[in-house]
Amino acid sequence: MDHNTTALYETLGISKAATPEEIKKAYRRLALRYHPDKNPDSAEQFKNISHAYEVLSDEKKRKVYDRYGELGLNMMGTVASPLFDPEIESMLCTLFMTLASAFALLIIFFVFLSLRIDNMVLWKWSVVWIPLWICDAIVILSFLTHFVQSFRDDDDEKYDDDDEEADMAHEDETEEQRANRRAARRRQRRRLSQVRISLSLIYVILALLFQIFIVIRLDQLVMWSAAMVFIPYFILEGLNFMFTSVDFFINLKIMQMAAEHHKVGLRLILQLLFEGFWWFVIRLVQGILIVLRIDQVVTCSWGIIFIPLYLIFVKYAIQLIFAYRRFQLIPQQEMAQQGKLTVKLGFIALTIVGVLFYSLVGLIARRLDGYEYIKMSNVLIPIFIVLSIVFCCTGCCLPCILMVSSVGDLGDEADGRLIDPNRRITQYADTTPLQSQSEMTEA
Repeated sequence: MDHNTTALYETLGISKAATPEEIKKAYRRLALRYHPDKNPDSAEQFKNISHAYEVLSDEKKRKVYDRYGELGLNMMGTVASPLFDPEIESMLCTLFMTLASAFALLIIFFVFLSLRIDNMVLWKWSVVWIPLWICDAIVILSFLTHFVQSFRDDDDEKYDDDDEEADMAHEDETEEQRANRRAARRRQRRRLSQVRISLSLIYVILALLFQIFIVIRLDQLVMWSAAMVFIPYFILEGLNFMFTSVDFFINLKIMQMAAEHHKVGLRLILQLLFEGFWWFVIRLVQGILIVLRIDQVVTCSWGIIFIPLYLIFVKYAIQLIFAYRRFQLIPQQEMAQQGKLTVKLGFIALTIVGVLFYSLVGLIARRLDGYEYIKMSNVLIPIFIVLSIVFCCTGCCLPCILMVSSVGDLGDEADGRLIDPNRRITQYADTTPLQSQSEMTEA
């Protein structure tokens, strides 16, 4: 990676600590000296000066250049540009550390859980749940912070692409009308943001309430049935059903508009229904079966109770089989071969994940069926391994990679000396000697 972050400063003969005014003065002085109209042989040098000023006079480009050099500038405007944005880099570091903290708390929670289930400790369940209480508090505080911030946001937000398109569609508006329309659009976006945050906060509060009900029931502070404990869960699933139904009707309307005067076939409607509601049905049925088994309404093995989970593997396996059949019908052999190879790799990955996941489900089912010789600490070993790997990635590997990628030329940055513009002008990292002062005077 190109970490030379001083070349453009050297081109203008300034230090990396130069102010915008100093950058502008240096550019004007050099532009007058090396303009092609005065110096026909200095066209390339003038081009380098203009490029340096274009980058360093732009605050965002200057930050990217100071971090990543010319590579960062070249990546601006590409798909990978967010990775070279210093502001996004800071957000990613915060995200990585937050995720690392969350996974560390989850590891502690599963350790406490296995110790309590195996009766190695006799803590109250409210103590076992402490790591999750901390996670819940962090999540709720984050949502509340964003919610309060949404009210403090000023209507005069930055000009975005939607505003630009709207301005092009209303070129006959006065400046006052255009400003009012922009303000109305931004207030609408702010209200939508507040609604989204509020709904997410409701989800988190319901999840927290569900955990509280579980804990007080396990600690025998109340003698509720499982149906009472699962009330927050079923309310949450009711909200999911409402939003899934809205998405279904929106997608159906889009399909009808695309079909124009033709009716949407029953097969397409059923396919849309399945794609929108299959995961909701799996979750709902699984929750109902768990409630019935805990309340002793049914007394079958827990392995049977977890049947809806097995159907997830069946669904994806069938989906891969149909995808393989579709690729077989493609006349282009190269495309068909690539597609079939992708499906085969997907099936291998699905098989590996399925074996690990359903082995875990089977062990949990046996433990719930009363087989005390199966220690919960052994059952949760795969979870510990996965969480530890993710914790190492988010807490160490990814932040280190991000920090290494952003390390600039610290030695050059620390050197605040001004460079005599008569000595040299560089094109990026390549040094090009300039004429001496006497030659400049003669020119």
